[in-house]
Amino acid sequence: MPEGRTKVTKEVLCEESRFILANVMAEARYGRQNRYDDIRRVCEGAISIPFSEYVAFLDSAGYLRHDRGKESLEVTKDGEGIVNGGNLTELTERAVAHFKTRRRKEITDRERERERPTGERERERGSDRYKVTSSGGRGSVAVGGEIQSSAEIVDSRYEKLATIGTGGVGTVYRARQVPLNREVALKEIRELFGYFSDDQRQEIIRRFTEVVRAAAQLAHPNILPIHDVNLDREHPYLVGELAPNGSCRRLIKDAESIPVGLVLKYLLQGLHSLRAAHAERVYHRSLKPENLLIDGYGNVKVSDFGFSRIIERDAAAIQQVIVGTGNIAYMAPELYTDPNAVGPQTDIYAMGIIFYELLTRRLPGRRSPMPSQINDALPKGIDDIFDKMTRDSRSERYSTVDDILDDIDSLDGLSEVLDQQTQVLVAANPLDQVKFREGAAGDPVAGTDAEDPTPTPEDKSKPGYRPYSYQQRRKR
Repeated sequence: MPEGRTKVTKEVLCEESRFILANVMAEARYGRQNRYDDIRRVCEGAISIPFSEYVAFLDSAGYLRHDRGKESLEVTKDGEGIVNGGNLTELTERAVAHFKTRRRKEITDRERERERPTGERERERGSDRYKVTSSGGRGSVAVGGEIQSSAEIVDSRYEKLATIGTGGVGTVYRARQVPLNREVALKEIRELFGYFSDDQRQEIIRRFTEVVRAAAQLAHPNILPIHDVNLDREHPYLVGELAPNGSCRRLIKDAESIPVGLVLKYLLQGLHSLRAAHAERVYHRSLKPENLLIDGYGNVKVSDFGFSRIIERDAAAIQQVIVGTGNIAYMAPELYTDPNAVGPQTDIYAMGIIFYELLTRRLPGRRSPMPSQINDALPKGIDDIFDKMTRDSRSERYSTVDDILDDIDSLDGLSEVLDQQTQVLVAANPLDQVKFREGAAGDPVAGTDAEDPTPTPEDKSKPGYRPYSYQQRRKR
């Protein structure tokens, strides 16, 4: 395990090994070539150890074949057994032994290096010290006589570790925030500028600035926070929280089954994020499963609010269309005739389509069955809600997220689907129900309130105690 990384447990080694094997099998199942780089791009953002090290282990253990000539990967019969849940104890033992051996070798190599005469080490390092390639940031940078990294360093603060994905606006990297030694997501606007003239570039940067500043004002547990930004460089970037569990697209594509309670929970969490954004007059404009990111606790956080605005066409500055900036499957019908007809109802339409796709693994069509026909565990009234979210006519569609939440509140059988483990973890601020004394002291931002509202163990042991539930969310 590389120096400075968080300790990886044996359970993580087991699950991440299975994750890589499952992705190789999935590619084969769809008749695709299992190219090393393609699988690496899919897996890299979700694993704790470099992809190449996992492949070396799985290859040596006989679970995977790495054809270095063709740069392809193939799961062996033993590897298929691992994906299907067999021999996990053996896999874990082999993984622990492999990485412990590798770790011991790294330590031994470092100790041998320290024992070498200082002058000899300095002479060898002299040609590499402070070396930076023509890319302006990639290469070996010596700090205090030690070679720190061969990755690209951005603004001396962020070390790019791996590419997570590329979209119509920019490329997202898994990166390390060097001063805090934590992993983050870094989104860089680079390739996009190749499509536009210098005059249009200035308009893009202006819009990017507006969008990022508006999105940064959205403070909600179901909205991915923006940590940092640099707008004054050739390739602007922003830094946000890293969602280690991928997106809802990964669920739709790769999960064997998606519990109906989880689907309903993610619908509600997505709606709560839209409710908070719409209250600030911020609209997503291009919502799709890729924007519903899943954090380390399994909750959805919506990303990229307003980002499609950066390259939307208008009559003056930007007139061409950039392929890949949105997905037609989630576009509300009014956007076909009027691209500027953006508002709460365009986001509501997209969320309804995503809800259906999470339930069925396919997009709804004109004659598709209703949600409760697909899964009878759903409350029957959910069909009317889905139908009203996705009506073609805006006059027949929900006008606000609050209206949807009111109808969900009144569903019979909701509590049977949302048990204590699948409760929506985010609610409207309960302090909205509290009236504070005029002139009362205490700054909630600074944390100086006299009373801590967190329940104590004694509170939890009292008869009748229940955690704040979804059904209590908006009763006032």
